[in-house]
Amino acid sequence: WSAKIRETIVARKIAQRWPRSRILAEYLNRSSFGNRRLGPEAASQAYFGKSAGDLTLAESIYLAGLPQAPTRLNPWTHPERAAKQYQQSLARLRARGAIDQTQFSLFAKAPPEVQHHAPADFAPHFVQALRAAHPKLCGTVTTTLDLELQARVEKILRAHLANLNRYDIEQAAVVILENQSGAVRAMIGSSNFSSAENNGALEPRSSGSTLKPFVYLQALDQHLLTAASILPDTADAIRDIYRDYDPQNYSHRFFGPVRLREALACSLNVPAVVTLSRLGARSAFYDMQKWGFVFPSALDTYGAGFVLGNAEVRLIDLASAYAGLARGGRSGNATFLAGEHPARARLASAEACAIITDILSDNQARARTFGLTSPLAFSERVAAKTGTSSGFRDAWTIGFDREHTVGVWAGNFSGASMRDTSSVQAAAPLWAALMHDLLQRDHALPPPELSPALSRHEICRATGLLPSARNPATISELFLAGTEPSVSSADHFDEAGHLVLGSEYARWCASNDNVAGAQVKRVAQITNPAPGSHFQIDRDLAPRQQMIEFISTLGRDAKWFVNDQPQLPQPDGRTFWQVEPGAWNVRVVDRDGDAETKISVE
Repeated sequence: WSAKIRETIVARKIAQRWPRSRILAEYLNRSSFGNRRLGPEAASQAYFGKSAGDLTLAESIYLAGLPQAPTRLNPWTHPERAAKQYQQSLARLRARGAIDQTQFSLFAKAPPEVQHHAPADFAPHFVQALRAAHPKLCGTVTTTLDLELQARVEKILRAHLANLNRYDIEQAAVVILENQSGAVRAMIGSSNFSSAENNGALEPRSSGSTLKPFVYLQALDQHLLTAASILPDTADAIRDIYRDYDPQNYSHRFFGPVRLREALACSLNVPAVVTLSRLGARSAFYDMQKWGFVFPSALDTYGAGFVLGNAEVRLIDLASAYAGLARGGRSGNATFLAGEHPARARLASAEACAIITDILSDNQARARTFGLTSPLAFSERVAAKTGTSSGFRDAWTIGFDREHTVGVWAGNFSGASMRDTSSVQAAAPLWAALMHDLLQRDHALPPPELSPALSRHEICRATGLLPSARNPATISELFLAGTEPSVSSADHFDEAGHLVLGSEYARWCASNDNVAGAQVKRVAQITNPAPGSHFQIDRDLAPRQQMIEFISTLGRDAKWFVNDQPQLPQPDGRTFWQVEPGAWNVRVVDRDGDAETKISVE
């Protein structure tokens, strides 16, 4: 009754302010005529292929009866009911004197012919994918598609591309899956099927950083790493592992020692490759295929860079894999037909999946790369991961709430670059708009369920070890049973509270990226050049372009000698030596000790 009272008040206000012609127009333009057609113009175009202004009287009478029950009177799925409603409308009009007997007889004898559209007109990319998944399918079937959601997604996608207003970003694709069943609830493969029949949901594209969570997940489950494990993000961290591979971060900065949580949340490249090396690239690549990824080429083609985007994936497979993560580690391909129940294999523990999901939901952890107000920032708990391919050709954002997984791709089917536009700009806003739409009915992710197999502990923020008095900054972290830290972080700080690192961080500590003032442990060691290095002079290059930077664990105050000849530092404190042919003894001296190494130049 309270709702009716409010509606009555609003109705009186409208009647006082608007003429009746406008009230009627506003009402009709909001009325559903079935099949997602709102208003007489949309219905006229759909059912008779003409504008509403060109309808005959009989056609107008036919359409006028549909809003009474748009689903029950659907002309495409229940034509007999729509025809019966048409006859009832004619009878009422004749009884009211709105039409004469001649018109009544003519209209009743020759009802208007409705044009029937093929099912592909509803969601052409979905039908395309359905036929690819079930090539022998025929007859009438019930699909998993949610037509109302599909209509909203189409509208949001086109609005996103219009808001971007970029000639170099022509296309986008969306897949929305129901987590538990894997059912495809919405699929759009391009901005316009009639002009671009390519299906971006089925097209293999460079994966960017979207595969990283599955590499870290495997490392967690094997107890090789924890979310608190320190990984190196430095320019030289993997040169001894992959000598011809030199990945960079999107920001072109290196963060030094980072916890796994930060490495994944900030999508750092070097820690991902370091993790891959500990797992074994072939093992990780094989494990990835279990999640449903069908890579066009073998591992030898991609190398270790497959984890950073060298490998191509399909949006539908990517969404399926993330839905498996949302299911707690149970695999399963996407389904297109109602009643399909694909086999579910256990690929990872629910507890390890809970940790990865928690990281992907942690807006604080991703702040160093994305900031606190990016499109990925939600007040609700929602998991999200972005990916940008080399040359800015593909932009991805993928993530999930409790009920649905949403995958978005943006780019150009031609493979043209998006002019330095990352996924946060090209894909994340569309993903966020879709997720906000779903959250009007969906639920946010629940907090991780703690158990004997999954616990939470306070750790030192800088080292991932047990807190100590030397550095009071702590953070709460999740651990699988048996992986909790047991060592104090005290030995990793000096008396002033500065972080003390091993010699492998010497180059990074001496760089401008070391904004926290971390120091290398004062043990005399030359880290560059490596012991026994052999150099060759390039006669085509100017001598000043052929220099070696001397780096040691003793810091910039140390003094350098080459065959006992002192080498003066640059104004910024770094020391370089212009190479000359011969055998050389390189020595560094400091109050804490000295070290030397031998090199040769040819």
